[in-house]
Amino acid sequence: MTRTLETAVKNELSSNNIRPVHLISLNFSTPVHITDNSFELTSSVSGTSRTYSASSFILGFSEFVEQTDLSKSSLIISLSGANQTFISLCLSENVTNINVDIYRAFLNSSNSIINNPFLLYNGKIESFSIEEKETSSVVNLSVVSHWADFEKKNGRKTNPTSQKRFFINDLGMDFASQNVLNIKWGRN
Repeated sequence: MTRTLETAVKNELSSNNIRPVHLISLNFSTPVHITDNSFELTSSVSGTSRTYSASSFILGFSEFVEQTDLSKSSLIISLSGANQTFISLCLSENVTNINVDIYRAFLNSSNSIINNPFLLYNGKIESFSIEEKETSSVVNLSVVSHWADFEKKNGRKTNPTSQKRFFINDLGMDFASQNVLNIKWGRN
């Protein structure tokens, strides 16, 4: 995706005083806005002012490659499960298809965000995993871009299994193969 950086951001980047931070929005039923910065930050993204809480629970996210073609990109956000917040969210809610936005911002010498952060990644949670060890707990959120469903084939099939998935007692498709010869498509 092509980005245009604002002049103030370009000037800061050229000053060798590069201080990037990430602003992560996890749109659960109660949205969670966190940052990997050591103190909370307030920023206006998408026309809405949000406060991003400093979170020591962000362990990081995997590298991803931006591509110019229409393809599925994905990344994994790793969060500490030490205080059980993220574990209980994942286990109590249906977290698949929850929107995730990751913005990158730069701080100036007075620890303020320079202009507007830019969208680094936008996607939906595809799945999650919880890794429990004796001394640590990690929640991994697998996030995929909106192109993940591009080639997915939706819909129902005309077979008994597909029919019974939605109408458990319906036997109509059990006999569909016998009736196919009696259908007169475009004939009288």
